[in-house]
Amino acid sequence: MNEQQIRTLLEQVQAGEQSIDEAVTSLRILPFEDLGFAMVDHHRALRQGFPEVILCTGKTAAQVTAIAERIL
Repeated sequence: MNEQQIRTLLEQVQAGEQSIDEAVTSLRILPFEDLGFAMVDHHRALRQGFPEVILCTGKTAAQVTAIAERIL
């Protein structure tokens, strides 16, 4: 989740389009999400100014796809 996604989430809560419980569920994955085979850093862009990257060495195509889906 990047800064724009966080802002959108908060705007949705403010507008009543998303409940607080739904927003909390979305925020639970912050800042890291453990996929079992990779740790996705959702706050990297906020902290470093550069988004998360995928180190593909040793990962299957399915694992790389799963990581990419979580990042995007």
